[in-house]
Amino acid sequence: MSRKVIVTGGAGVIGQAICCRLVEGGFAPVAADLKDAVDALDLTDPALAGATSVVMDVTDRASVEQAVAAAVASGETLRGVVNCAGILRDSFLGELDEAKLDLMFQVNIAGMARVTDVCAPLLTEGSAIVNVGSLTGHFGRFRGASVYGATKAGIAAYTRYTAEELAARGIRVNNVAPGVIRAPMSPSMARVSGGEEVSASYAMLKRIGEPHEVAEAVEFLLSDRASFITAQTLLVDGGVVAW
Repeated sequence: MSRKVIVTGGAGVIGQAICCRLVEGGFAPVAADLKDAVDALDLTDPALAGATSVVMDVTDRASVEQAVAAAVASGETLRGVVNCAGILRDSFLGELDEAKLDLMFQVNIAGMARVTDVCAPLLTEGSAIVNVGSLTGHFGRFRGASVYGATKAGIAAYTRYTAEELAARGIRVNNVAPGVIRAPMSPSMARVSGGEEVSASYAMLKRIGEPHEVAEAVEFLLSDRASFITAQTLLVDGGVVAW
């Protein structure tokens, strides 16, 4: 029986890396993302063998419900959820844009809550949820990332509370908080981080991370190898927050 896992933001750089690693781990990932991103996803890539996709807008409850229903339409059991959908917009004090503010909360916090709320009743004992946060929820040196960091700190809190709520059903919930990961850097990310060279200087390992390094942590926490781990935040940041 395939172990189906819904991965929101699954067509993005980190999302695709997670889907590829889940395939290696024996899971059947469903990349859930906006239509344009899903249309651009190459499911013929051998690394994504067995993966599927579904259109989902995490800011829209009806879209989430329809996408989840489509993902499990074949009657397969939902084995896990990865809440990877996220968006960063800079938010310097004195320049706060209401649209940016609303979008970050709607995607990063409310979107995660919507997906979890729809998926949780479908999960069975032994399933797991992994939320993807950020070191910005634990670190204050990226000027202009205050609202983004607040949403990511909220993910850590949401993880702890839902882990307690789902523990009685044998479902684990954890949070992976990446540092700066190698991917095309958006203008907002470049402004708040200072770019790859500056970001690398903050890490003990003196480099930025690779998408597959985040994916390894996510797959581990979904797997039975992490069967006694719940309500935790795992920083995959090269040691930034530790010093």
